[in-house]
Amino acid sequence: MPSDTLKPLQKKKIGIFNPKSKEKSKPRLRPSIKKDKVHPEDYLKFDTRFSCEDCSHFNSAQSICTIGYEPSHHLKAQQEHQYLLAGNMAFCRFLEID
Repeated sequence: MPSDTLKPLQKKKIGIFNPKSKEKSKPRLRPSIKKDKVHPEDYLKFDTRFSCEDCSHFNSAQSICTIGYEPSHHLKAQQEHQYLLAGNMAFCRFLEID
């Protein structure tokens, strides 16, 4: 069997379809955070508790979540910035208010 007739093994391309390129983009290392749309009237009308600083699981002295979650996306400043930028927020599913 001659070696020139063998086709080289083709690697299967792994990733996410990228409409701007022929190549696929690299897969994410971890899933993205789900962000919920917030109606502007609701944001202004209700005093909603939505940030780590309002949660009983947040240790403000060390700026960490006591149940082990990454608080950077849920801090009040980041949440307000995200709302003003895109009209949505990354609500923590484990928010507990005393």
